[in-house]
Amino acid sequence: MAYLASNPKVSHVVGIDIIKQAAEEFAEDHPTLSLKEFQPSESCDATSSNSIFHGDDITIIVGDLFNLLQMESDERSKYVTLGSTVSTEYDGSTSYLFDSIYDRASMVAINPSLRNDYATYMGDILRPGGVMLLVTIDRRKVTNDASKSDGPPFSIDESGVRQLYESQGWVDTVELLEEVDDLTTDDDKKRWEKKGVLELHELVFVIRKKTSESK
Repeated sequence: MAYLASNPKVSHVVGIDIIKQAAEEFAEDHPTLSLKEFQPSESCDATSSNSIFHGDDITIIVGDLFNLLQMESDERSKYVTLGSTVSTEYDGSTSYLFDSIYDRASMVAINPSLRNDYATYMGDILRPGGVMLLVTIDRRKVTNDASKSDGPPFSIDESGVRQLYESQGWVDTVELLEEVDDLTTDDDKKRWEKKGVLELHELVFVIRKKTSESK
């Protein structure tokens, strides 16, 4: 997020984490972003977020991702721009759609029963022609079924990602970019072996949204 926020080609970065400490540590680690904590304004639903960190071209929301995704677009815009709390270049009455989405640890964190809803929401907040970078883990070889389904992080392999997203009306293409062995050290192997996982791979996908508004 720090790299994107510092990139002159990126107008604004929005991150979300359910753990406030993670946002606080990120702010401390990147002082040049000038992140400061704000409480949600009265115009926003106070149950949706505990606090918001706003800085130079970056906003970090502390709260439940699904609360944000389920908001109407104008309400979501208030959160992204902090409503009337901080003056920004965005109009709170305008639908807020993202040019791109980076899912680093969301899909693998949510319960698998919520994946279809999650994928649908991704299409709702991504502009036509937008791109999503998705990172998942694949518990490829396990000692028992429980180790395969355990989580978080929950396992989802290439066929699972394709089945999920290619069934979404908004998706144009799903491309596997990279596959990396996550068990490259003895410590990693021992740690995951205790969980019944013998082979673990990280998968990176690019998912492109159709240019048409229709879904």
